[in-house]
Amino acid sequence: MKQKNLFTIGVTAIILVFIVVFVAGCGSAPATGRMANTPEWLNDLPPNDVIWGIGTAKQSSRSMSMTTAEARGRTAITRQLDTLVQAMFTDYNLDAGNVNNQANASLQEDVSRQVSSINLTGAHPIRRWEAPDGYWWFLVEYRKADARREVASILNNQEAAFAQFKAQQALQMLDAQLARNERPLQVSE
Repeated sequence: MKQKNLFTIGVTAIILVFIVVFVAGCGSAPATGRMANTPEWLNDLPPNDVIWGIGTAKQSSRSMSMTTAEARGRTAITRQLDTLVQAMFTDYNLDAGNVNNQANASLQEDVSRQVSSINLTGAHPIRRWEAPDGYWWFLVEYRKADARREVASILNNQEAAFAQFKAQQALQMLDAQLARNERPLQVSE
């Protein structure tokens, strides 16, 4: 009878330990499946009519952190719209010496630079969040319609500048032609 009671107590203890471990394991995982230092909207996708840029920063002051994170969000949008990538890869290999005394030197270098330049009129933050670790997260939105309008404005400005250039060229050609055809009037006495 004592063995049966010990067995029952042992099984009950094992079941209780299992339940405690199971409940503790369930309680420790975040419900959203995200890390504690990231905003809930981090993995959201933008609607089809906008472009999103996410910027983060942790600077010496709260104000500078917010300003930097917002600027980095705009930079992320700029990179999606217009990026000039310049890249260079160098591969150098040198074998020197003779069969019994061979030396080898090998050097690889990969350098790239990305430059973006575009006017983001209308880009604005739609969400911001301060993480427990002090990082600021900004979600900046830019409407695709604004991007199209900006590109059309650039094209219209270029067309107007070209038309003005052609008009100036035509006037210069006219002035040159008139200068050749003008002869001083001869007065007869």
